[in-house]
Amino acid sequence: MSRKTEQSDPLTLTADPNGTLIRVAGGLTFASVVAGIDAFKPFCTPGQGTPLTLDFTQTTHMDSAGLALLLQWKRMAHAVGRSIQFHSLPDQTRNLAAVFGLANLLDPVSTS
Repeated sequence: MSRKTEQSDPLTLTADPNGTLIRVAGGLTFASVVAGIDAFKPFCTPGQGTPLTLDFTQTTHMDSAGLALLLQWKRMAHAVGRSIQFHSLPDQTRNLAAVFGLANLLDPVSTS
């Protein structure tokens, strides 16, 4: 995917009314990491054990920087006592995580 496409496909996070389901749309790439961290901060509130679920069905592209962003989001959520689950991750992301030995960190069962 070209850099021009990445720039025209911005990362957005949209929450459902109760704030526990977050739809991730656009590209998760080196170009969107800083914006992705900033966009996730409002969801990092104590949740009395309520997990956050991130839905990636509208994600268009994710590279290794996007994978690092997922791990950062997980750290941010855990810092406020929330678990995080990744739903509908692209196959390329799961494959990349497996190559780096990180697949177990993306497994919803192991994120609590």
